[in-house]
Amino acid sequence: MDVRQPTGSAADAASGDDQTEPALAVPPSAAEVVVAPPSRRARILTVVKWAAAVLALVLLVLGVVGQWDKIVRDFARLDVGTVALGVLLTLVALVANMLSWRAMMAATGFRVRPAAASSIFFVGQLGKYIPGGVWSIAAQAELGRAHGLARTGSAVASLASMLVSMVTAALVGILALLFGAPDGLTTFWWLGIVVVIGLVALTPPVLGRLIALAMRLLRRPPQDIVLSWGGTVMSIVWSVVMWIAYGLQASFVLHAFGSDSPALFPVATGAYAVAWLVGFLFVIAPAGLGAREAVLVVLLGSVTTPTGALALAVVSRAFMTIGDVVLAGLGAALAVRHRRRTAAAADPGKPQTRHW
Repeated sequence: MDVRQPTGSAADAASGDDQTEPALAVPPSAAEVVVAPPSRRARILTVVKWAAAVLALVLLVLGVVGQWDKIVRDFARLDVGTVALGVLLTLVALVANMLSWRAMMAATGFRVRPAAASSIFFVGQLGKYIPGGVWSIAAQAELGRAHGLARTGSAVASLASMLVSMVTAALVGILALLFGAPDGLTTFWWLGIVVVIGLVALTPPVLGRLIALAMRLLRRPPQDIVLSWGGTVMSIVWSVVMWIAYGLQASFVLHAFGSDSPALFPVATGAYAVAWLVGFLFVIAPAGLGAREAVLVVLLGSVTTPTGALALAVVSRAFMTIGDVVLAGLGAALAVRHRRRTAAAADPGKPQTRHW
């Protein structure tokens, strides 16, 4: 594969073997190369990108500092094994979320390599710490340009992946209520209708229309959105894997705080998913701060005390912050490596250095 090929490109039609390779062009001399200065719009976008990145990091740090006493108090109640397992499961959940986004990129017609997907998704995820709910989509759309992805295509995939996460969160929460609560199927049987509606909403034709509607609400140009079944199904599967990993994390933490209910895992999984959904929709707070905690206290009442639910909220948010920072650092390192390789490929005469 040509090293100059974009790391994210539209799926190409199959080509015949009779096509000939184009002749290699003679590289122009240094005197012939004219580099246009960046436009005013490009300079403004660069300033906005850096300002948004700085704001996300500042809000992340402020969020940690504001809860530092609670974090120290609650972490002191956990053993090393529980903390290590909690962080590991959080990383698994975040990686599954990235793979759900990557599968949705494939569903829209773009194949993105794992390293490029990690760079775009994990760095862009820092945007969720800025109140508003759509900053991560904007960040991922902008970051995708470095890998040959159009802003609109990347934004569509990010929006579709976000809708998949929202619908699966609601479905996981409902199923947990049906099977985790005493007499759940008898009392809440009617929620099965909502599950069916949610599954219909995740089919490519309906999901494509929901994305088009969301694009209109965001005042973006109309798009003819066609999603493949294979990519959409894999996006849903990885999203469910994400909620299972978060549910395991919540279960281990609650068990460490004294919960031993036989319904702990389904209830914890459903409560975590619904709390994330409510926090996401509560756009005026960074990463749903406050709303998630309130939902966890209410939904976990059957398996733990309010103190245990609040402790889970603090600890899980700390796990999430650690995971976001670690994976964003990995994504930034991959982005630097990509830029170096791109620069080396653009200048064949320059001695190349191996970057690990």
